[in-house]
Amino acid sequence: MKKFFFTLLSLYTLSYAADKGAYLVQKYNCLSCHDFSQKRTGPSFAEIAKKYGTSERAVERVARIIINPPSFMPPFKIPFSQAKKIAQYILKEGAKAAKEKKKHTDDEYIDLWSEFH
Repeated sequence: MKKFFFTLLSLYTLSYAADKGAYLVQKYNCLSCHDFSQKRTGPSFAEIAKKYGTSERAVERVARIIINPPSFMPPFKIPFSQAKKIAQYILKEGAKAAKEKKKHTDDEYIDLWSEFH
């Protein structure tokens, strides 16, 4: 019973973190310059995930970039905990978007190839 309770609690915590990240991305209007899979003014979430990965170290690195960016992105004067939630969301969703984009690209290649046989 304890194991079930802790599993349920950890799933709830992960879900809450993802929801909090999505909320913060919307609150700080990140999608005005970034997209999930296509480059806009700033890099896509998929490009960010490809560059940094999805590890805890990557989350912390991206969070620091959000607070004090090296480029023309405006700095966000937010708590590090919020920046981490945003970074977790960006890297998780970016990895998903990259995977989907690759899947669609592979499917198009296969479909085009089958037309010639």
